[in-house]
Amino acid sequence: MRSKTARQLPSYSTHTNKERKIMLRHGAVRTLTKSASYTGVTTKLILPTTINLVNGYVDWYLGIGDAAIEAGISYSSAGFKVFLGSSYNNNSTYFQSNPVASLGKGQTVDLKLVYNYATNRATLYVNGSALPWTDNVNVGLTQNLLGTYNKVKMIHGVEDQGGSSYSQASFSQTQLRMDVAGAIYNTWTDNLSTTNRVVVSTEENPADPNSAAKFTIYNFAPLITKLDPA
Repeated sequence: MRSKTARQLPSYSTHTNKERKIMLRHGAVRTLTKSASYTGVTTKLILPTTINLVNGYVDWYLGIGDAAIEAGISYSSAGFKVFLGSSYNNNSTYFQSNPVASLGKGQTVDLKLVYNYATNRATLYVNGSALPWTDNVNVGLTQNLLGTYNKVKMIHGVEDQGGSSYSQASFSQTQLRMDVAGAIYNTWTDNLSTTNRVVVSTEENPADPNSAAKFTIYNFAPLITKLDPA
C-alpha cells in the first residue's frame, strides 16, 4: 500500500446528528466517492495501538450518502462502542451506540455497511455479524436523500477539547459494493474518490476552524491517519 505524506486539504463544514456535548475541536478526514454508484462498502479497520483520550471521543466509520447513514466504531471514556446513525435535514432519524467489550486497541475489525433502498433498511456487520442495534435498521425519512445506488465514504474523526491523540488508524482491503445482491465488489482506489479535512461546526455548536488540522494523512483510499493533540 502506497503511503502519502501529510498535505493541506480544503476544509468543509458539515453537520452531525449524534447527541454530543459541545467541545472545542470537532473535525475529521473524509474520503467520499465521486460517483453515486454503490450499495455499500466493506473494509478492515486496524484500530490504533495507542489512544490517549483526554476527553470527548475519536471515531472511525463508514457512510452511505454524503450525509445520510453513518456507522462504525468510536472510542471514549466508556471504551469502544459500535454505532449506526441516520439523518434527514439535520434531524436524526435513527441513532444507537453501545459498548462492545470484545473490541480492543490494535485489533483488526471487519466492517461492512449496506443499504437496501427498496426496503429502506441499513445494516452494519462487525466481524461478519450484525449487532442488535445495527441489524436491518429502518432509516425513515433518510430515504429521501438516497437512491438504489449512492456515494459512500470513510471517515476518521475527533470531538474533544484538543488534547486527545491516537497512533495510526487504518482502513485496508476496502471494497465497494457494486450491486443490490452483494455479489460484486470492486477495490476502492484513490481515483474513485476525493479526500478533505472537515470541520463540524454550527451556530449552536461552534468548533475551532482548525479542528481537522492535527490529522496526519498517510493514505487517502483506503484511509490511513494518525491524530496529534492540538
